[in-house]
Amino acid sequence: MAQVKLSPRQRMINMMYLVLIAMLVLNVDKHVLKAFHLMEKNFISSAESYDQKNDLQMAGFLQLVNKEEEKATPYYEAAKKAQQISSEFDEYISGLKIEIEELYDGRLEEEDGETGITSLKTPEGIEKHAHLFIVKDKGRKAKELQAKINSTKDKLLKLLKPDSRELFVDDKYYKQASQANLLNAEEPEQNGVSKQTWASIHLESQPAGALLASLTQYQNNAKALEADVISKLIYGVNQSSHIIDELNAAIIPQSNYVMEGENYTADVMLIATSSSAVPIITMNGSSLGNMENGVGKITLRASGIGEKTVKGTIEVADPKTGKPTLYPYEHTYQVFRPAATVSADAMKIVYVGLDNPMSISVPGFSAADIQVTASGGASMSGVNGNYTVKPDGNSKTISILVSAKGRPMGTTVYKVREIPEPRAQLGGLRNDGRAKFIGPIKAQDRILANLGESFAYDLPFTVTRYTIILDSPRGIVRRQVTGNLIPADILQKIKTLQSGNRIFIEEVKARNAEYGITKSGSPATYVVR
Repeated sequence: MAQVKLSPRQRMINMMYLVLIAMLVLNVDKHVLKAFHLMEKNFISSAESYDQKNDLQMAGFLQLVNKEEEKATPYYEAAKKAQQISSEFDEYISGLKIEIEELYDGRLEEEDGETGITSLKTPEGIEKHAHLFIVKDKGRKAKELQAKINSTKDKLLKLLKPDSRELFVDDKYYKQASQANLLNAEEPEQNGVSKQTWASIHLESQPAGALLASLTQYQNNAKALEADVISKLIYGVNQSSHIIDELNAAIIPQSNYVMEGENYTADVMLIATSSSAVPIITMNGSSLGNMENGVGKITLRASGIGEKTVKGTIEVADPKTGKPTLYPYEHTYQVFRPAATVSADAMKIVYVGLDNPMSISVPGFSAADIQVTASGGASMSGVNGNYTVKPDGNSKTISILVSAKGRPMGTTVYKVREIPEPRAQLGGLRNDGRAKFIGPIKAQDRILANLGESFAYDLPFTVTRYTIILDSPRGIVRRQVTGNLIPADILQKIKTLQSGNRIFIEEVKARNAEYGITKSGSPATYVVR
């Protein structure tokens, strides 16, 4: 873009966009940024669990191939293909994350006692990756990422479809995996005033720290789908004669981050076990009584902020000797306080009578779980994270109250402002108080009114009435006009103006057709240069 010569008006628009981005960044609370970093760390920890599960499944699968080569080999080759597809996606996302880290000067140095990945130096940044995904090469990067997510999902699910190899006799497992799949990048339904795309929601409007957590979650979703596909490929083989001679314990959490007061849930299981193995599971020193098909179900009330550990053992009889063998497991998770994130699309100000668009989300909850209400005489509408609020003007502030599954998540206060007066101007000539040459003045044939380039919304006004006064060589000429056109005789008098003569535009009335708003416009004065 640096090679393109921009007009002064476009440069001003670009500058205002930078200011808007900066003000949005300032509204991101540091505690929310910290929560996003904790989410990223926990997603990485969960990825290790998925990798362990997939490796154990493939090890068991190989044993099945050695036992029943002819029957199991086609399924095993499909499982290896699933690993390849998932690995290629993981490498692609990892490269993209490195690129984003470099945009924001990398990560902080590791502090004493700190473990795992550190936070970005600028986790609140938005503009650089928004330019990378949305502006650069006409949004090629965003389209590429969206296509990569959806194509990876389709390739993995396709491995479960019945085809010429006749791996499956029906599509039962394909439907099950499709319903459980979380790896999606579909365009949202378009509702309300704000017309947003998948890229604008998930890439453009996210602070850098949240974006890295989101990309890591996509990696986890791919690993989870890979695990599901491999598991269902194993189910496709008759395992009645299956013998496994190596067992490992694994804990697979259902939630990678837990808010205070919510439940931590996880599956503790033996991966690739034989049907005759009946495990005895302990958790934090006590026997785990909640068992289902050999899988231990853990439910813990999350209390106290910080890192928590759940550990225990799985006891199972050795298939050869019958003697009990213990397999230890351990997993850590983070507990943090709930924090709602509310970002206004036009800073923390809402305007009376307008549909002010807002994007609202709560970490750890889907859009369907979130309820939003407004107080202070404002009406709220919208779904799926995209809302509009319309204040009635009876209060100087309004409050946006966010809850998830019935629990309060936070309240954000917004200032209520009246729409400013539209500024009158002579045609396309700026009302900036500077003297104008007579040539451009004579070229104008109507009176316009607008709210200026710094106003948050595109809200056009049409002049319906005004008074024009000419300080001409022949004396003062005053005319009241209905509409926005300049009468022909006045245009002729304007052409006779000389240096130092003035044009006054007063008593302006302007109307916005979309909302039916009529306002008085501020006057304008033009001096002939």
